[in-house]
Amino acid sequence: MPRLPPWNLRVPIRIASCDALRPILDTPLPRLLAEQPLRERSGISFTYENVERGVKVSALQGSLEASAPLEWAFGSGAQAFTPVGRINGRYFEHRISYYTAAPGARRTLGHPGTPSPDPGSALGILQEPTTIFRCFNCHATGVKPGPDLASMIPGVTCERCHGAAADHALRGAPMKSAKSGRDGVTDLCGSCHRLPSENASRTPEVQDPLSIRFAPVGLTASACYRQSPELSCVTCHNPHQNASRDTSHYTQKCLSCHDARKPCTAGERSDCVKCHMQKRSPVPYLMFTDHRIRVY
Repeated sequence: MPRLPPWNLRVPIRIASCDALRPILDTPLPRLLAEQPLRERSGISFTYENVERGVKVSALQGSLEASAPLEWAFGSGAQAFTPVGRINGRYFEHRISYYTAAPGARRTLGHPGTPSPDPGSALGILQEPTTIFRCFNCHATGVKPGPDLASMIPGVTCERCHGAAADHALRGAPMKSAKSGRDGVTDLCGSCHRLPSENASRTPEVQDPLSIRFAPVGLTASACYRQSPELSCVTCHNPHQNASRDTSHYTQKCLSCHDARKPCTAGERSDCVKCHMQKRSPVPYLMFTDHRIRVY
């Protein structure tokens, strides 16, 4: 049976979704960008204006101007939103993102720290088709190489991990199982959240402090992971729910493997994460939990 477009399904399949990608007009980003005028040291200033299918960004420097439409907002907003648009049919990542921890619009991670030489450069970085496909493919469902967004569902839905769901929605057929086994689960999660390279360091956060953005890189370097045949991402995280903020939830997971009778040298038995998976800020305005489980 051919895969039906999602709008033809009689039963909605968007039961749960991670809003990792949304049309920019469906987010607070247009208002947030418009409320905070920006100006680079080079004198280039930015303005934002809502248009029919997105937000028109204009970079101005004296009599020079460059503009383009921003169509998508990457990120759930838990830490940041990054706008993406198109110039002459080619996708670009905007130079400006909005960070929510220390609220404000600032330079997008990975963009040059030096002032833009001209308004066109200030708009952002043009991305190769293979790169932008990977971006959309991890932040959305049903993306095809190109990227072809014709059948895309913004955000991470059931089909992103379980495959096409038309038979399930129309006739109640079982969904295809996601990857099974410790390595299969890790590979599935790591296909978006990143996996370590071959011969990766056992101390990835030392080799590359930014690697703590990618939880599987740290987790797979942990002694806990290497010595356990079962520990994986789903040991602690329910893939169908947002990550728990309850510290006791993770402590119980730790104690399910570690002897609960063994005394804690820190005198702490209610929050293992505080000592063994500390939070780090490898760059300003972003905070991540270091998933290389260890004694610091």
